[in-house]
Amino acid sequence: MTRGYVLAAFSGIAWGTIPLAVKQIYALGSASPLDISFFRFVIAFLLVSLICLKKKQPVILMNTWSCAMGFWGVFWMSYISFAGIQFTSAVNATILFNSNPLLVALLVLCLKWEKFSLTTLMGILLGIGGVLIVSGLTLNLHILGDALVLLGAFGWAVYTVLSFKLRHNSSLSVTSSSLFWGLLFFCCGAIIWKDIPLVDVKSFLWIIYIGLIPTGAAFLSYVTAVDTIGSTRAAVFQYAAPAVAVIISAVLGLEPIHIFQIGGILCIITGIELTRRTGISQ
Repeated sequence: MTRGYVLAAFSGIAWGTIPLAVKQIYALGSASPLDISFFRFVIAFLLVSLICLKKKQPVILMNTWSCAMGFWGVFWMSYISFAGIQFTSAVNATILFNSNPLLVALLVLCLKWEKFSLTTLMGILLGIGGVLIVSGLTLNLHILGDALVLLGAFGWAVYTVLSFKLRHNSSLSVTSSSLFWGLLFFCCGAIIWKDIPLVDVKSFLWIIYIGLIPTGAAFLSYVTAVDTIGSTRAAVFQYAAPAVAVIISAVLGLEPIHIFQIGGILCIITGIELTRRTGISQ
């Protein structure tokens, strides 16, 4: 169980760096959401596929669930949320995208796939409260960008729930399969929109980072965590991402850390701990 929590925490921390990295790419002015998303997942797919081959596990699962995960958790999630990041701040994007654990909880509740107690719900709500506090309680909403990021977050919530359906398969195979199907959707999009993915060297260096760490490694860790501790518990660890974004921004001199942000981070940690200590039957 401890391993599942560590993997979920790593994923949340890694994902907290994505909007900041994407903003750096947009500042260079040489890449579109499709460009970044496509190369991001090519790199991640190659990484995960090599590990699958080394461990003699299937690279591609030919089933409806993995195809659906590829659409919602790879194509939809990345393209829509990256498009939104163009029109909102990195902090807004991180906060709004990582509000999706509430969507996960609502989905599994409606589908009756998991049962969770009042304490678990309190942990989720406390985590959301921490996310809002970290933001400084003022989101400075940019309607178009924020709406797109939230739509991307919905895609990741669907991915999280669907991954539980494939829990009896290798997490490596589940991840490589969703990446494969997602790339097929990106190829279809490139053909339909006549947008051949091209980026310059500086942008590609940022994309390599996004593809290796917060995509390839984080996807693997997240699916494994869902297998071990369940989708609701794993999703709560995404609350770490906004805290990471704030800290990195402060370290790089983008913005200072205030006392209310430290308080928000403590709320996030408390929310995670409440959920971790609460039994969830699956």
